[in-house]
Amino acid sequence: EDSFDQDQEQEQADWMSILKKSEEVPEEKQVFINDSVHKNIKVPPLCRKIIDTAEFGRLRGIHQLGTARYVYPCATHTRFEHCVGVMHLAGWYVRELRHPNGDPELGSFCNKKDELCVMLAGLCHDLGHGPFSHLWEAFVREARPGYEWSHEDASLRMFTYLIEENDLWPLFLKHGLTENDLTFIKELIHGPLVEGEGYVARKPDKYFLYEIVANKVTGVDVDKFDYMVRDNRALNIGLTFDYTRYVEMTHVKRHNGKTRLVLETKEASNTRKLFEDRARLHRQGYQHRVIKLIDRMVLDILLAADQHLQICRDKQGNFVRMSEACDDMFAYTQLTDEHVLQSIRNSRGPELAKARELCKRIARRQLYVKVGESVDVKHLPVKHQELERLLEKTVQEEAKLIEEGDLVIVKTEISSGKSKEKDLLFIDSPMKEKRIHFVNSQELKDLYRMNVKEVMVVLRPNDEAKLQEAQVLVESWTKQVQQLGEQTNGHAD
Repeated sequence: EDSFDQDQEQEQADWMSILKKSEEVPEEKQVFINDSVHKNIKVPPLCRKIIDTAEFGRLRGIHQLGTARYVYPCATHTRFEHCVGVMHLAGWYVRELRHPNGDPELGSFCNKKDELCVMLAGLCHDLGHGPFSHLWEAFVREARPGYEWSHEDASLRMFTYLIEENDLWPLFLKHGLTENDLTFIKELIHGPLVEGEGYVARKPDKYFLYEIVANKVTGVDVDKFDYMVRDNRALNIGLTFDYTRYVEMTHVKRHNGKTRLVLETKEASNTRKLFEDRARLHRQGYQHRVIKLIDRMVLDILLAADQHLQICRDKQGNFVRMSEACDDMFAYTQLTDEHVLQSIRNSRGPELAKARELCKRIARRQLYVKVGESVDVKHLPVKHQELERLLEKTVQEEAKLIEEGDLVIVKTEISSGKSKEKDLLFIDSPMKEKRIHFVNSQELKDLYRMNVKEVMVVLRPNDEAKLQEAQVLVESWTKQVQQLGEQTNGHAD
């Protein structure tokens, strides 16, 4: 009995010890996020500190696909979950490359700090997106002609602002990160920070790390892996590319003095599927005809409200125009999709009447109307502004009901990716010393020849009489555009 009692006391003591330890929650406890795409995502403590800030939390209000939810009701996911997903894939990619079956030299020049930096870059790569995602960049361009701004540049500024505003630099130092590592993270997000110069934060033996989050060489990266899968879940268009296979077929090899990501030759067909899937997502999803019409309506709403809607203020309390908020990160953090639209819908002043009416038209499905057929301008060496001037001239000379501003040109551009040369490296046998060779992504793209550049003319007023006249005007304009193309081609011959 004494032995039994001693065992019982010892067991109780053990349980008390376990309970005591469970109550001692460490400052940086392990956190998992249950993601709809990647399931359980393990979040590093430093990444969690960034996620738990107002600046990063703003991304919960920035829809990943902008206005696509008006056509695809399930397209309501946000930049928040996309960034978390890219963080996860970035870390997973690095760990796969460091697998024992990979390059035996890799472990000597890719460490845990590099992995953390790559994950931080994946997490923060879209911090600079404005309301309605990419549509905001078009809004800033139209509201401030000649002003050059991109969400990539804003992401760097917001990343710096987030660290300063939340006093996170001591935590970065605690995790062993330096100013050079901060530069490395920014380069991973943006590419080289000085135009015309290369990367500076990591030497050539770590060059392959720059190909993981925002790949400026081939355009194939974990950003695409996540958004294509995540977007397709909402759009249900269909994917054939397998990013897990792509990663498993990737190796790190030295090439021309740098470490590069090199694919096994048999992966070329799967890589082709990525370009095909991306083009299909654009054609049937991102640049769907009705989405383009609603994009134009939201642009007009933002432009009409820009000088009057007072929802952004700087730290001194001064009113900041929406189109200028991207110059002030304090004001920029105040902008989200619904905050902008609801502020316009709930306004009462006459100065916002036009913007309110357009909001109502979207809600009532009284959308702008496409007039005539789309015009192929792929081989037409004229700028978009010239097409607009030709349309204005046609209206001035031939219109009776149509007024200036009633018609607007909307363009559609679809390709496999960026237009610059992007070479993918392949190797026949990763386990043997074999020649690394090129398979230019242009060659992969030519397999299905996806290169679309079209414009369509859109009628803004909801007026049947104007629509009938617009059809005649657009037919006349289309003939002039075609003649312009024939004249140009004739001179070229």
